[in-house]
Amino acid sequence: MGKIIVGLDEAGRGPVAGPIVGAAVLTDGSRLHKKILAKVKDSKVLTAKQRQHLFILITENFPWAVHAIDNKFIDRYGIQASNVLVLEKSCQQLLSLCSSEYLLVSDYVGGAKKYLTTEQVISFYKHGENKFKIIAAASIVAKVYRDNLLINLHQKYPDYNFIQHKGYGTKQHLSAIKKYGPSPIHRRSFLKNYL
Repeated sequence: MGKIIVGLDEAGRGPVAGPIVGAAVLTDGSRLHKKILAKVKDSKVLTAKQRQHLFILITENFPWAVHAIDNKFIDRYGIQASNVLVLEKSCQQLLSLCSSEYLLVSDYVGGAKKYLTTEQVISFYKHGENKFKIIAAASIVAKVYRDNLLINLHQKYPDYNFIQHKGYGTKQHLSAIKKYGPSPIHRRSFLKNYL
Protein backbone atom coordinates (compact mmCIF):
# COMPACT_ATOMS: atom_id res chain seq x y z
CA MET A 1 0.00 0.00 0.00
CA GLY A 2 1.18 3.54 -0.80
CA LYS A 3 0.09 7.00 0.18
CA ILE A 4 -3.64 7.65 -0.06
CA ILE A 5 -4.42 10.21 -2.76
CA VAL A 6 -7.88 11.51 -3.63
CA GLY A 7 -8.31 12.94 -7.12
CA LEU A 8 -11.04 15.47 -7.87
CA ASP A 9 -12.45 16.73 -11.15
CA GLU A 10 -15.69 17.98 -12.65
CA ALA A 11 -17.71 17.63 -15.82
CA GLY A 12 -20.29 20.02 -17.20
CA ARG A 13 -18.78 23.41 -16.57
CA GLY A 14 -19.49 24.74 -20.08
CA PRO A 15 -22.91 23.36 -21.16
CA VAL A 16 -26.01 25.53 -21.37
CA ALA A 17 -28.18 22.83 -19.81
CA GLY A 18 -28.01 20.29 -17.02
CA PRO A 19 -25.95 19.99 -13.84
CA ILE A 20 -22.28 20.27 -13.10
CA VAL A 21 -20.93 17.02 -11.62
CA GLY A 22 -17.93 16.60 -9.37
CA ALA A 23 -16.19 13.29 -8.76
CA ALA A 24 -13.72 12.12 -6.14
CA VAL A 25 -11.72 8.92 -6.58
CA LEU A 26 -9.34 7.48 -3.96
CA THR A 27 -6.24 5.38 -4.54
CA ASP A 28 -4.23 3.64 -1.85
CA GLY A 29 -1.37 2.90 -4.24
CA SER A 30 -2.12 -0.81 -4.40
CA ARG A 31 -0.86 -2.91 -7.30
CA LEU A 32 -4.40 -3.22 -8.70
CA HIS A 33 -4.93 0.54 -8.56
CA LYS A 34 -1.60 1.19 -10.30
CA LYS A 35 -2.47 -1.31 -13.02
CA ILE A 36 -5.83 0.33 -13.73
CA LEU A 37 -4.47 3.88 -13.48
CA ALA A 38 -1.81 3.05 -16.08
CA LYS A 39 -4.68 2.80 -18.62
CA VAL A 40 -6.32 6.08 -17.58
CA LYS A 41 -6.16 9.35 -19.54
CA ASP A 42 -8.02 12.64 -19.34
CA SER A 43 -11.66 11.96 -20.27
CA LYS A 44 -11.53 14.54 -23.06
CA VAL A 45 -9.04 12.51 -25.12
CA LEU A 46 -10.94 9.21 -24.82
CA THR A 47 -13.79 7.91 -26.94
CA ALA A 48 -17.17 7.33 -25.30
CA LYS A 49 -16.55 3.57 -25.47
CA GLN A 50 -13.11 3.90 -23.81
CA ARG A 51 -14.55 6.15 -21.09
CA GLN A 52 -17.35 3.69 -20.38
CA HIS A 53 -14.91 0.77 -20.09
CA LEU A 54 -12.64 2.71 -17.72
CA PHE A 55 -15.64 4.03 -15.74
CA ILE A 56 -16.63 0.44 -14.95
CA LEU A 57 -13.06 -0.52 -13.99
CA ILE A 58 -12.72 2.53 -11.73
CA THR A 59 -16.12 2.36 -10.04
CA GLU A 60 -15.79 -1.37 -9.38
CA ASN A 61 -12.25 -1.18 -7.93
CA PHE A 62 -11.77 2.25 -6.29
CA PRO A 63 -13.63 4.10 -3.54
CA TRP A 64 -15.43 6.98 -5.30
CA ALA A 65 -18.20 9.53 -4.88
CA VAL A 66 -20.02 12.04 -7.06
CA HIS A 67 -22.09 15.12 -6.39
CA ALA A 68 -24.24 17.08 -8.84
CA ILE A 69 -25.38 20.71 -8.65
CA ASP A 70 -28.35 21.69 -10.77
CA ASN A 71 -28.86 24.55 -13.20
CA LYS A 72 -30.90 26.60 -10.73
CA PHE A 73 -28.01 26.74 -8.26
CA ILE A 74 -25.61 27.56 -11.11
CA ASP A 75 -27.88 30.41 -12.24
CA ARG A 76 -28.15 31.79 -8.71
CA TYR A 77 -24.54 31.51 -7.49
CA GLY A 78 -22.51 31.24 -10.70
CA ILE A 79 -20.44 28.52 -12.29
CA GLN A 80 -17.25 29.24 -10.35
CA ALA A 81 -18.85 28.81 -6.92
CA SER A 82 -20.77 25.76 -8.21
CA ASN A 83 -17.56 24.21 -9.57
CA VAL A 84 -15.75 24.48 -6.24
CA LEU A 85 -18.75 23.33 -4.22
CA VAL A 86 -19.34 20.25 -6.37
CA LEU A 87 -15.71 19.20 -5.84
CA GLU A 88 -15.92 19.82 -2.09
CA LYS A 89 -19.15 17.86 -1.72
CA SER A 90 -17.93 14.82 -3.68
CA CYS A 91 -14.71 14.91 -1.66
CA GLN A 92 -16.56 15.11 1.67
CA GLN A 93 -18.77 12.15 0.72
CA LEU A 94 -15.74 10.04 -0.10
CA LEU A 95 -13.61 11.10 2.87
CA SER A 96 -16.37 10.16 5.31
CA LEU A 97 -15.28 6.59 4.49
CA CYS A 98 -11.57 7.27 5.03
CA SER A 99 -9.86 7.59 8.40
CA SER A 100 -6.25 7.66 7.15
CA GLU A 101 -3.99 10.54 6.13
CA TYR A 102 -4.58 11.58 2.55
CA LEU A 103 -3.57 14.09 -0.10
CA LEU A 104 -6.27 15.93 -2.06
CA VAL A 105 -5.45 16.88 -5.64
CA SER A 106 -7.72 18.53 -8.18
CA ASP A 107 -7.72 19.85 -11.67
CA TYR A 108 -7.29 23.64 -11.65
CA VAL A 109 -10.23 25.92 -10.84
CA GLY A 110 -9.41 29.63 -11.10
CA GLY A 111 -10.11 31.54 -7.90
CA ALA A 112 -10.98 28.35 -6.02
CA LYS A 113 -9.57 29.58 -2.70
CA LYS A 114 -12.16 32.38 -2.71
CA TYR A 115 -15.02 29.85 -2.76
CA LEU A 116 -13.68 27.03 -0.59
CA THR A 117 -15.77 26.44 2.52
CA THR A 118 -13.84 23.51 3.92
CA GLU A 119 -10.79 23.29 6.17
CA GLN A 120 -9.40 20.55 3.94
CA VAL A 121 -6.36 21.53 1.92
CA ILE A 122 -6.95 20.86 -1.76
CA SER A 123 -4.01 21.32 -4.14
CA PHE A 124 -5.09 22.56 -7.56
CA TYR A 125 -2.99 21.82 -10.66
CA LYS A 126 -3.27 23.21 -14.18
CA HIS A 127 -3.71 20.20 -16.49
CA GLY A 128 -3.93 18.12 -13.31
CA GLU A 129 -5.21 15.06 -15.16
CA ASN A 130 -1.81 14.90 -16.88
CA LYS A 131 0.10 15.20 -13.60
CA PHE A 132 -1.96 12.77 -11.47
CA LYS A 133 -3.64 9.72 -12.99
CA ILE A 134 -6.13 9.77 -10.11
CA ILE A 135 -7.39 13.18 -11.29
CA ALA A 136 -7.84 11.69 -14.78
CA ALA A 137 -9.79 8.84 -13.16
CA ALA A 138 -12.05 11.38 -11.46
CA SER A 139 -12.52 13.18 -14.79
CA ILE A 140 -13.76 9.91 -16.33
CA VAL A 141 -16.17 9.21 -13.47
CA ALA A 142 -17.57 12.76 -13.58
CA LYS A 143 -17.94 12.76 -17.38
CA VAL A 144 -19.63 9.36 -17.71
CA TYR A 145 -21.89 9.99 -14.72
CA ARG A 146 -22.99 13.35 -16.14
CA ASP A 147 -23.45 11.97 -19.66
CA ASN A 148 -25.72 9.28 -18.22
CA LEU A 149 -27.78 11.93 -16.40
CA LEU A 150 -28.25 13.82 -19.69
CA ILE A 151 -29.18 10.64 -21.55
CA ASN A 152 -31.91 10.08 -18.94
CA LEU A 153 -33.03 13.72 -19.20
CA HIS A 154 -33.38 13.21 -22.96
CA GLN A 155 -36.31 10.90 -22.21
CA LYS A 156 -38.05 13.73 -20.35
CA TYR A 157 -37.16 16.50 -22.83
CA PRO A 158 -36.72 14.78 -26.22
CA ASP A 159 -37.16 18.00 -28.25
CA TYR A 160 -33.67 19.14 -27.25
CA ASN A 161 -31.80 15.92 -28.16
CA PHE A 162 -29.66 15.88 -25.00
CA ILE A 163 -28.63 12.34 -25.87
CA GLN A 164 -26.46 13.74 -28.67
CA HIS A 165 -24.85 16.94 -27.28
CA LYS A 166 -25.19 16.40 -23.48
CA GLY A 167 -26.34 19.98 -22.95
CA TYR A 168 -23.52 21.78 -24.78
CA GLY A 169 -24.42 24.79 -26.92
CA THR A 170 -24.26 23.15 -30.34
CA LYS A 171 -25.94 24.76 -33.33
CA GLN A 172 -28.66 22.09 -33.28
CA HIS A 173 -29.25 22.55 -29.54
CA LEU A 174 -29.48 26.35 -29.80
CA SER A 175 -31.93 25.99 -32.70
CA ALA A 176 -34.12 23.75 -30.54
CA ILE A 177 -34.07 26.31 -27.71
CA LYS A 178 -35.13 29.05 -30.16
CA LYS A 179 -37.94 26.84 -31.43
CA TYR A 180 -39.25 25.41 -28.12
CA GLY A 181 -37.94 27.88 -25.56
CA PRO A 182 -35.72 26.86 -22.63
CA SER A 183 -36.58 23.71 -20.68
CA PRO A 184 -36.57 23.58 -16.86
CA ILE A 185 -32.99 22.25 -16.93
CA HIS A 186 -31.48 25.03 -19.05
CA ARG A 187 -29.06 27.47 -17.44
CA ARG A 188 -30.74 30.84 -18.03
CA SER A 189 -27.57 32.71 -17.07
CA PHE A 190 -25.68 30.91 -19.87
CA LEU A 191 -28.35 31.33 -22.54
CA LYS A 192 -28.04 35.11 -22.63
CA ASN A 193 -24.62 34.56 -24.26
CA TYR A 194 -26.20 32.59 -27.11
CA LEU A 195 -29.72 33.83 -27.75
